Amino acid sequence: MNQDNTYRTSDTSLGAFLVTSQFALLYIDYSKLRFEFVFSDSDQIQQAATNYLSGNAKVEPASLIRVNRKLLRLLRKQCQWEED
Repeated sequence: MNQDNTYRTSDTSLGAFLVTSQFALLYIDYSKLRFEFVFSDSDQIQQAATNYLSGNAKVEPASLIRVNRKLLRLLRKQCQWEED
């Protein structure tokens, strides 16, 4: 958790997993050398990230691939997330 009560990650796959798991992506922070996906922090997002990193996460694969591709497009264009 950061001082501003956000959960941040520069891992695109983890970011895609969190979005696919219905955690709202607040914005993508391009101000640092390496971008960061910024979410509201909570015990639930911490647990979801832990499950992902330990290989115990479950999500619909097609949705994960779609969101991951969208995030990669946004990063190339340095745009922000917008719901479809």
